[in-house]
Order: sequence, then structure tokens, then C-alpha cells
Amino acid sequence: MKTAVLGLIVLLVGVWPVGETLGSDLDLVRSRYLEWVLQADDTDYSNPHIQTRYKNGIRITRRVIDKLDKDFDLTTDAGLYDTRKTGPDQQEVEYLVKTALPILALAYQLQGDPASPNPYYQNAEVRARILQIFDRLHARGFRQPMLMPWKAHQVDGDPTGKAVIVDFQLRTAGYPLATFLMRQELQEQGQLERNLDTCREILSHDDKFGDPGALKQNADGIRVVIHNALPYALAANDTERLRHFAKQVDRSAMPESNAADTIKPDGLGFHHRGAYVSGYAGYAIAQSAFAAWLCRDTEFACQPETIAHLTKAIETVQIVSAKYDVPPSLSGRLSNITVIPHIMLGFGYLADIDHPRQEDCREILAYLADADYMKSRHAERSFLPQRNEVPPGPGAIASFLKIRRKASRPVQGAAPTGHWALNYGPISIHRRDDWMVSVKGHSRYWWAFERSLVDARMTDRLENVLGFHDGSASIRIYSQGSPISAEASGYVEAGWDPCLIPGATTRLIPPTELIAMDQAHRGKRALQRPFAKSAFSGGVSLGGRHGLFAMNYQEVAPDQREKPLSAVKAMFFFENQIVVVSDKIRNGDGRYPAVTTLYQTHLPSENTETWVQGNPITGIGRKEIVTSGRSLTLMDPVGNGYYLPRADRVVIRRDKQVSLDDSATSETEGDFATAWFDHGTQPEHVYCEYVVLVDSSPDELAAFAKKARATYSVINRNSRGIIVEHHELGLTGYALPMANETIPNGSIERVSAPCLAMIETHGENQISMSVCNPDLGWKEGVRYQYKNRDGSSPPPTEPVPTPVTLWLRGEWKLSQSHDEVQVLKPADGVTEVRVQASDARSIEFLLEGG
Repeated sequence: MKTAVLGLIVLLVGVWPVGETLGSDLDLVRSRYLEWVLQADDTDYSNPHIQTRYKNGIRITRRVIDKLDKDFDLTTDAGLYDTRKTGPDQQEVEYLVKTALPILALAYQLQGDPASPNPYYQNAEVRARILQIFDRLHARGFRQPMLMPWKAHQVDGDPTGKAVIVDFQLRTAGYPLATFLMRQELQEQGQLERNLDTCREILSHDDKFGDPGALKQNADGIRVVIHNALPYALAANDTERLRHFAKQVDRSAMPESNAADTIKPDGLGFHHRGAYVSGYAGYAIAQSAFAAWLCRDTEFACQPETIAHLTKAIETVQIVSAKYDVPPSLSGRLSNITVIPHIMLGFGYLADIDHPRQEDCREILAYLADADYMKSRHAERSFLPQRNEVPPGPGAIASFLKIRRKASRPVQGAAPTGHWALNYGPISIHRRDDWMVSVKGHSRYWWAFERSLVDARMTDRLENVLGFHDGSASIRIYSQGSPISAEASGYVEAGWDPCLIPGATTRLIPPTELIAMDQAHRGKRALQRPFAKSAFSGGVSLGGRHGLFAMNYQEVAPDQREKPLSAVKAMFFFENQIVVVSDKIRNGDGRYPAVTTLYQTHLPSENTETWVQGNPITGIGRKEIVTSGRSLTLMDPVGNGYYLPRADRVVIRRDKQVSLDDSATSETEGDFATAWFDHGTQPEHVYCEYVVLVDSSPDELAAFAKKARATYSVINRNSRGIIVEHHELGLTGYALPMANETIPNGSIERVSAPCLAMIETHGENQISMSVCNPDLGWKEGVRYQYKNRDGSSPPPTEPVPTPVTLWLRGEWKLSQSHDEVQVLKPADGVTEVRVQASDARSIEFLLEGG
């Protein structure tokens, strides 16, 4: 392999410095990188994906040349860049670095399709333009030294002979890539070392995300390292920097029990001190997989543990996605990103590396990148650069297609099936067949939502402005579409009411009043990533199949009330049935009604049916309020059923809704079917309960309603706990927010700490049990730190022990020994079970009668 690629390396990169040994592992990595950004000798340009990428590249190159001619005068003298304010300086430097340099350098070095040659390959005019851009950037201060602050206000007064490039370090990948690709031409001009100095300068700034030279990098940092340090090291023949780069990937992929990026013990990707699966963390995980794939089988290879961590993390992305859509609650302010198509190559890299779970990765790849996907609009997104990363070339697409062909065919039921309590969300995921349900909360550890109002220059950057209830025990059901999608499942932005969030208990405030309320309080403190006071928020999973989610909820809204609307929320997941309980709803404001929403679902047409008490309903402009106090059945427009044992002030509506878009600047409208409990403007310890039947039918819903009492019971609902028993399945879920209080019903008499538990009965003498303490036990300090600014690389933080003791009615003993569970000898008909909980994990064990 090393000998075979030598000719290609010499052709594309040029003459090596004296003393560099050809055929080294660095050469191998370099050759793979060249094939990835350009092409391999056997790249098949007849493939439509490769052909599309190739033609688009030529077309975009033409546009870049035309724009340079039309909008930029690179010959007139100009001063040093100062981008503290938006204007011509910012426009020039960002366009030249982000767009012009990488596109022109790739076009210049890409030989292209023999049947349709690339007109820009080794083109003298393109070469001259690239060198001119490098000269222009250098002359205007994009060089060593320069200032690259994160915020404009970090630089005061005259910067004395240095360019000021604000909030740009994450978007500089085009410069080292072009330096790498144009190495020979720069060397001929005597300018290579100058460019390498600039690359080193970029990698010396730490205002945005921390020290790029430290081992531990956050999601921003690892992407900068991969797309800056890697091409720099290959251009400079810097073996030591490449070794350090490999160590950075290893360290940054290590799971940690803290709020730092990038991977958490449950597999969730992190950024900004929260789960951020789409956008930052998802891209960082996929790009780290690329680095591992690129350096495989060399001295720079990642450790086996790193591959395992990346595999778990990217598998978790699949678990929380339906099939490609991620819940907005895991997307931060980037609520409209469909992440899996953007990181599909990452699944391919892990399917091509030899490791113990390679076959699992191949199966996942075959399932996600199936024939329908490859024909869809999603596939094109997989072959585009994401968030200013180095763009994959025809060679990258060809490599991915080869990997895909080697992947195993998906087996029946290849979609994830089971129940996952991912308490670093905290989010619980429940899946059967192809459908998925998520429920997302927040706590004193994890923020309720992320929104954005301004950028680093304090100019408007309005994203997810109305996302106040993304993590308010919000339930999201993905059950329709081919493939399953948010839009087909009824989640449509136009007309969406940000206060009618399924599963959540909120005040029903019109969108325009939400914005007015936000603006009135913005001078005090704009809500961006607010936290709760309670640590009781999370889920427990039993047998990987059933589970529950619960939280002590306090509404987060822009008026920032001292006594916010609050409730105890609990959701119990039994096969396709979800029992939803909201208790102690209180602290209304006397003006806006407090509501618990059952569903808010888009109506494709006025003839789309919903159902009330077994009767189909169509049309628009219909509203009904049910106050009977008796049981009620409803069906939303996408086939989910709802059973209410007691309908007291239940509002059912089919109407046009007027709302605001993601930026809260434009009015939108759409037709929706909605239903909610109206608790009034001043609820005091109100209770409501309902059951969701996912992907059901009117007949199935009617059959469930007839036998509901025989199917499940809420056997306890007070401050000591919410307990739900499913009689048919032999399952009982316990949401226990109070410690050391006697619980009158159920198998658990009391607990030493707030916890969650689920028990499954196996005959008369054996039970399976799963216990979780959702409180991570963190204190203020290093565990909350999420930016490494001091250059250190401390070891990963370990979980804080948060043991919980449960006293069970009856005499029990362990069926088999368990490292984290101790069962004491029963006394007075009660058995003490000590669980060495930590990290908000579900700890499962088997008990048998004593």
C-alpha cells in the first residue's frame, strides 16, 4: 500500500524536505487524506453521487471565480482586518478563507472525470488566484501574529499592528487545507513556511474553546484540531504533531462524569454543558471517527477504547433518532438540523475499522444507508461539508460506497427496539418496530433549553427563540412516514404553538405575548440555558424493554416568576402504552390557563380524521370542551390513541393556528388538531392522568378503554410517590421523590433517597428489579466546567457515589451475586436492599423469595 500510493503523493504534494523518509506512516495517512479530499485511481465517476459532487464542484468553482471578479478587489491596498463590526473586512476574510481558498485549491488539484475533464485542473489562472489570495490575507494581517478573540469586546482600542478576526477560529479549515494542497506551489514561491506559520498561529488561539494544544478538547476544539492540525501536520511533515493529534482524539473521546464535552457515560454527545446530539457533538463524534479511520493501522492509530467509545456514542445518535430526525430537545438552539444524514460518513468509518463491534456498525450502516436513502435528498447531505469542515471529495464518496457494499444486510427489526434511560439528557427513549417516543426533562444539572438572541458581535442571531418548553417533560411521538419522520408524525413548524407541548404542563401564553414578556425581562437576564432547582429528573430502564421517566417540574418561562407553575410528572412505558401522570399542579398566575397537553398534531387537510369517543371528526374551526368527569377516548390525526379515565375540562380543537417562526420574527400559520387538560388560571394541587396508545387504531383504543381498569392502576399518588402497576405485564413502576417516608402501597415500603424503580414479577417467588438514583451528587466546581482554558488535561472525572437503600415488603435474597447490590437478612417481614448507585444509571438485579 505504501509503495502503491507513493506516485500519487509525489504528483499532488511535491518535493519533500531533506531527511523525510518516504513510505512512512505519515505518508500513508497523507495518501489516504489526499484520496479522501480528491480521488483515488479507481474512483468511478459514473456513479451518480460522485458525478453530482464533481459537477457541483466545477459549478461552484465558476461561481467563486465570478464572485471574486465582481465583489472583491484584491489588488488595492487596504489596512489590517478589523472584524469587530460586521462589514467589508468580515465579508472579505471570511469568504476568502471559508470558501474561495478551499474550493479553488480542490479544483486545481482534482484531475476529475476522464470522460469530462476538470477545466480547472492545474489551471494557471486558478493557481495565480490562489497565490493571490494567500498574499492578500497575509498583507491584511491574517498571519502570525494576529488577534482572534471570541467576542468583539475582548479587544479594546487600537490593536497596534495586528489584525482582529472575531469569532472565526472554528471556520478557518480552508486555510490549512489549501496550504496542504498547494504545498509544492507555495514552496516554489518561497512562501510555504510563511503559510505554515499562519497555520500554527491559528492553532495558538484559545479564546473560543480552550487550548488547541491540550489533550482534552471539547466538541468545537476537536473539530478545529481535525480540520486544522491534521492538514497542517501533513503539509509540514510534522510527525510529532500528528502523534499529538492522535492522543488528542483518544483523550477527547473518553467518557466523563461531568458537564464537559464530548461523550458521556450513557453515550450522549455533549456541548455547552448539555446533551447536544445534533450539531456540535454529533459532528465532533463523526469527525473523530474519521480521524480514527484515517490513522488506522499506523503508529498514529487510536486506542481500541477510543473506537469503543465512538461506537457507543454514534450508536446512541441512532437510538435517539427516528429514523433520521432527532428530537428538538437534543438539538440545542439548532432545532431544525436532521443530524444523521450529516454524519452518515461517520457510521461508515466505524463500519470499516477492524474492532469487536464492527459487524454491529455494518448492520447499522446498512439499515440507515439503505437503497431508499441513497435515492433520497438526504444522501446528498452526507457528501457535503458540515459546519465549515473539510469537504469530502469524489474519493471520499467512492470510499463510502465501497464500505456500504461490504456492510451486512439489515436483519429483520434492525431498527433499535427497547427502552433507554439516558440520564445525562435527561431523556428516555422507548422504541418498538419503527416508531419511537422520547420524553425530555431538565434538572439542576441539565438545562431546560438553549436559545440564541445575539452573536459574538452582539448583533441578532435568533435561533430557537420560542423553545422554552423543549425539556419540560415533553413527549414526542414519531410513528408515521416512510421513513419515519417528524413532519409525517405531525410536527410542523408553521403554526406550531410553543406552549402546547405534548406531555408538558405549561401556561397557555400566546406566542406574541411570550416575546413581549421576554423583551420586558431581557434587561434583567435573557434566558438562554436555564437550570432547575431539583435534581429529581430522569428515568429508569428494566430489561432494556420497559421503563419510566419522572421529574419535579418547575416551568421555565421568560417572566421568571418567583413561584413558577410546578408539578410532579411521571411517564410509565409498557409496550405501546404510556401512562402519563401529572400531580400537584399548582402556582398559576391568575391570568393564563395552566394546561397539560395531550397532542398538537398538524392536519394535512380538513378531511384528515381525528376521533372523539369512537366517532370520526373532520373539518376546521371546531372546538369542544368535555366536562363530564367520565372516561374519554381520543385519536390524533396520525393514529395515536388517548384514553382519559376522567375528562374534566378537556379541550378538543381543530383549527388554524397563528404563531411565529424559529426566530420569532415572522408570522406563520397552519391547521392543527390539539387536545389538552385545562387546569384553570390558579390550579391548586390538581391531578390529571391519561394513557397514550402509540400507533394504534380506533378499534384498538376502544378495546383498551373497555378493559383499562383490568390493565393498569395508579396505586399511589401523593408526595411520597407515584406508583403505576400494569397487571397484564406484571410490571410496577415507582417514581419516589421523597426519602424516608412510608409508602402505603406497593412492594417498596420506603427509600433512603429519592429514586426511580421498576419491578417485574416472575411467578410467585421471583422478581426482577431496576433502581436509579437520578441525582448525580455533584457540587459546584470542576464537574460543571466545560471549557479547558488552562492547557491542562486532567484525567476523566469518575462518578460520584450516590447509594440508595430500599426497604422491600417481604423476605427476599439475591438470586446471584451482584457487585453493586447488597441484600441484608430480612427482619420483621422487611428486606433491606442497598444499591451502590452512581452516574444516574439503571442498576438491575434479580431477587427471589427468602
